[in-house]
Amino acid sequence: MSIISFIIFFSSILILIFLISTFFFLGKAKGLKSKKAVKEKREGIDFDQFKDGWQGVLGHLNSDNESDWKLAIIEADKLADNLLIQKGYKGESMAERLTSVEKDELKSIDLLWEAHKIRNRIAHKTGFKLSHPEATRAVSYYKESLEELM
Repeated sequence: MSIISFIIFFSSILILIFLISTFFFLGKAKGLKSKKAVKEKREGIDFDQFKDGWQGVLGHLNSDNESDWKLAIIEADKLADNLLIQKGYKGESMAERLTSVEKDELKSIDLLWEAHKIRNRIAHKTGFKLSHPEATRAVSYYKESLEELM
């Protein structure tokens, strides 16, 4: 092996090590930034107001009346939207704010989307029928997402 071949081989190894290290440290830096952002977004949340609102949701859900179940979902959706706003997610509507949430920031984002779609059917589809099991499922989706967001 000539000296030039050795230098090329050694340089290639060094470049490979440099690239692997760069990707590793960039990944670590992103993780640290995400943790810091989550901590910052937790500040400024009015937990008492949120707790009172959630008790209202549960009260409506425990009714025997379908219109109360619908109201439970609408109120849970408002709580989720207000929490997204307080955490700094941007957008003109909840749907826009939901699209700005990354999967690594909210693992239950798909559940929140599903619950929000039910809310939209309640709000926009005349004569929409809601069963109590469906309402309970939607509220449980909101609960899981809200707990994760807080």
